[in-house]
Amino acid sequence: MAPRVAVVGAGVSGLSTAVLAQQKIPGLDVTIISDKFSPNTTGDISAGLWFPHCLQNTTSDNIYRWSSKTYERMLELWQSADADEAGICLVPKLELSENYEPEQEFWSKIPLAFQSIDTAQTCKLTGTHKYKSGILFMTFTLQQSRYLPYLTRKFLLNGGKIQQHKVEQLQDLCGQYDIVINCSGVHARHLVGDTAVAPIRGQVKAPGLFLCYGEQATDGSYVIPKIVILGGTHQQGNWNTNPDPQDTKNILDKCHQLIPALKTAEIISNRAGLRPGRTSVRIETEQLGVKKYEVIHNYGHGGSGVTLSWGCAHDVINILQNILSSSTSIKSKL
Repeated sequence: MAPRVAVVGAGVSGLSTAVLAQQKIPGLDVTIISDKFSPNTTGDISAGLWFPHCLQNTTSDNIYRWSSKTYERMLELWQSADADEAGICLVPKLELSENYEPEQEFWSKIPLAFQSIDTAQTCKLTGTHKYKSGILFMTFTLQQSRYLPYLTRKFLLNGGKIQQHKVEQLQDLCGQYDIVINCSGVHARHLVGDTAVAPIRGQVKAPGLFLCYGEQATDGSYVIPKIVILGGTHQQGNWNTNPDPQDTKNILDKCHQLIPALKTAEIISNRAGLRPGRTSVRIETEQLGVKKYEVIHNYGHGGSGVTLSWGCAHDVINILQNILSSSTSIKSKL
């Protein structure tokens, strides 16, 4: 009997981890368990943009490593025959700042064609003197309403299993599976009692745009081409998933300032979701119960779930491989 692994959570982190586990460890028996699958996850309404951010107490070295691994994976996917099915696009990203000296991005060597933009160039690009500097680079957008189903199909075709129900506590899975991987996102606060996890509420509005625009600010505006996604909000501790009319107005006003042409765009949908905020990304093992069942945690990515997804999955699979190779009882199943 093959080792049995349960992945809790069907967002981009859970699906990436499950698919990579199948690739790296042939013969593994993997089951994804979640009460929500695409198109009903927070990830389905996310911007799906590769763009690294500092995440409180998570080291820049880790963010660089995880982001780099994900960028490499996205480049491979974009160059493959699966690109259209996966909903991936290579696009230029323009990030604007009201400061004369833009932030020095520690990740600037990762993306293709990274360059700084001076005041004269920002004026030409935006038609306004509001912005003093910026950065321009090639990045990827992943249309989550296509990418998450793509990963799910890939997982099932490789022999994976799916169970749709809510996991009340991880201990309920111990005994049924040899190892549990916790990718429960913001719900880890209740699932494992992690009070360091808090929701960061985000709201977006979906109205030929082929350039990603961004603004350096706490609630920085962004415009992502696909069906064009406008955002956003960054509201710590807010569990409300219903769109707020004032947030909607603020998003539209700020994005119209960035791109006036959007004023005539048709509004298709208006949605809000909860990013899994935490003081730091959690990737580590824990042993539960008297029999010390192995759990690997992978959550707390904030608004960088897509950016860190493949890199974090690699770290999780490395831990998984170490557990499998060191545990006599589990190793005998391989």
